[in-house]
Amino acid sequence: MFYIITLIAIAVFYGPSLKYGFFQDDFLHLISTQINSLSEFLSFFSNNQAIYYRPFGIQLAYLIQQRLYGANPLGFHFTSLLIHAINTFLVGSLIHKITKNHLVAKLSAFLYATSAIHFISLFWLAETNLLLGALMFFLNLHALFWFIKKPSNKTLFISLSLFIIGLLFHELTIISPLMIIVLNYLLRLKLFKKPLSKIYSIGFVLITFLYLLLRLVILPIPISGTYALHLGMANISPLIWYGLWSFNIPEEFKYQLVLSKMQFQSKFFQNYISQTLIWVSGFLILLITSIYGITRLNKSKRSLLILGSTWFVIGLSLFLLTPLHIYPMYAIVALPGLILILATALPKSPFFITLFLLAWLIPSITTLRFSEKDHWVVQEARLAEDIFTQAKQQYPNLPPNSTLSLKDDYQVKQTLADQYGIQFLYNDSSLKTHFGDLNQILPDTCQQIHNCAIKNNIYPLLITRN
Repeated sequence: MFYIITLIAIAVFYGPSLKYGFFQDDFLHLISTQINSLSEFLSFFSNNQAIYYRPFGIQLAYLIQQRLYGANPLGFHFTSLLIHAINTFLVGSLIHKITKNHLVAKLSAFLYATSAIHFISLFWLAETNLLLGALMFFLNLHALFWFIKKPSNKTLFISLSLFIIGLLFHELTIISPLMIIVLNYLLRLKLFKKPLSKIYSIGFVLITFLYLLLRLVILPIPISGTYALHLGMANISPLIWYGLWSFNIPEEFKYQLVLSKMQFQSKFFQNYISQTLIWVSGFLILLITSIYGITRLNKSKRSLLILGSTWFVIGLSLFLLTPLHIYPMYAIVALPGLILILATALPKSPFFITLFLLAWLIPSITTLRFSEKDHWVVQEARLAEDIFTQAKQQYPNLPPNSTLSLKDDYQVKQTLADQYGIQFLYNDSSLKTHFGDLNQILPDTCQQIHNCAIKNNIYPLLITRN
């Protein structure tokens, strides 16, 4: 029954994501994975054009899904929701292994499933790779407990293989060894006294070294702009924001509130006074309930608070290094640490559990519906749909090597991923998109601009934005 309720909750909270299509980076990944040869497939592993290196998490994932679903984003979204559901149950299973408490484990899974931090990763298909990275991270931790229980060549091989594969899905998997050390120490798992523990340790160290060699020397990370690395006081503010977002406070607060001066845009809070009351009340109820519960915990359970806090920081460690590029979704593997604290501290009485769940669920659903109205992810998804609809209405087909001319608009260009959106729409990589004045690409001798454009294989697209 618990699993059914959790799946229903995921459908209610994140089911609306099914109605949105592709936009922005999706088109780049869709076009780049339309391959026809082994050499093109192998190029996935040598591509160094982006800051990330995720040949399994992005290229392979898009390749497989495109073969399964074609150009239908609905199938892609179902896959994302399925991965989220699997991650949810992996989190519950991990918490159960840690606490040996069914109620805490089920509550943790339910909180994870319904957290508002997953908005971007479930509404934007380009971030399915983050869901897959979290999946591999959780599987790595499960493999630890399996190896502890049954140390053997088989469990050793599976543990190391999952680590290697995980790094090809998403770089966040690299924090797995550190998390394994923390779990071993705080839970007294006696990992290093087990048979094959030396090979286990050497394997993780060697794989980590080789991966860093790959990403720092062989295929160096092209770091620039908002991805620039910082280490110091600049990392404190992102940590606070990730903490607030993990309590279902909306991402928008980052743009409306100056933490260092505690200044806020009064107009925003006046316009959304009812939502703000829900968010603040929920946060305070969760905080007060947890503090009350912590004061009543025995010494053995208080060690779980240390584990949860450490887990939260380690889970965010990679993303804290880029304080100019922070979004709630990056708390995806850190959130179970906070949830472990909340679920452990919660007094186990019907009154407190009901109050706690209401203080979690109501702000979360409020944040999700608020985000669905105003978030840039939804705006760009809708814009892409409008452009595609109007393009097909005006030009059902375009000749090869033709150019579609649109007004110079930064958001339109970003939404279409420059050239890739129109190429994907018409399934023709020879098409070009021009963003700017039509006269810029017309011959000087043109008299009747529209007719002249068509003769030169240039098609002006008039976009009406809703």
